[in-house]
Amino acid sequence: MKRAMSGRSNGFAQVWQYRGLIGNFASRELKGRYKGSLLGSAWSLISPLATLLTYSIVFGFIMKFEPRVAGNGTLQSFPIYLFAALAVWNLFNSVALGSMGALLSAGPLLRKIYFPPFAPVLGSALAVLNQTAIEFGLLLAILLIVMNVGWSWLLLPVLLALWLAFSVGVGLILATINARFRDMTHIAGVLFGLLFYSAPIIYPVELVHGQYAAHPWLRAYDYNPITVFVEAFRNVVWDLRMPDLDHMIYMVVVSCTVLFVGWTYFQRRSADISEDL
Repeated sequence: MKRAMSGRSNGFAQVWQYRGLIGNFASRELKGRYKGSLLGSAWSLISPLATLLTYSIVFGFIMKFEPRVAGNGTLQSFPIYLFAALAVWNLFNSVALGSMGALLSAGPLLRKIYFPPFAPVLGSALAVLNQTAIEFGLLLAILLIVMNVGWSWLLLPVLLALWLAFSVGVGLILATINARFRDMTHIAGVLFGLLFYSAPIIYPVELVHGQYAAHPWLRAYDYNPITVFVEAFRNVVWDLRMPDLDHMIYMVVVSCTVLFVGWTYFQRRSADISEDL
């Protein structure tokens, strides 16, 4: 198996070569996700909306986090403000954590026949992207109804591509480690719970910025990639403006670096993955 795999190309061209297989893994995951449920694919909207409702009640009405006024100068809705960030987080969380399960579930098949181990991981990412498209479609429809629309929306596909690249890079690293050490599933679950609160998803970023004078070390918060991406997406769909140039450069560098590191590490370990599984 090792000799067969080592003799194959490790370049990104291999992704295009196996695009059909990646698409099949994505299709299989989409079909199997809600198989046997009464509501079927409707859960793809019910689940995020239920989460949105819970956070909106707790942090929008009980703790009363006030979002900044939107780009149209009148909108100040915490649920919509929150939804913009939750859609971003859901993509990262589902791609990164889902990659581990996708690779493990493909283990029995991988031991029988050869195919590149990245195929189920990328297929899982494509399935998540489909869910993200639904969530962002709903978000943009709501913003359209409340007349918070701007040319900045045109940057949304670019941000999604960068965020997906970052998420896939993290997912490849986690999937590789988890193939050998299954503890990573549990460790990642705890770490991602912490990461969720390390970024301005359920609270306005201004709350943290207001603490910089008293706690200068908190300025490291601005270098958290999740913080930068969440605020960039909010700039585009909520504030109706382009993200700062330095933030755009930062996102491009971080996304490309994480994807490159994740891909390289995965490919170097791919010869042993079928045995680890």
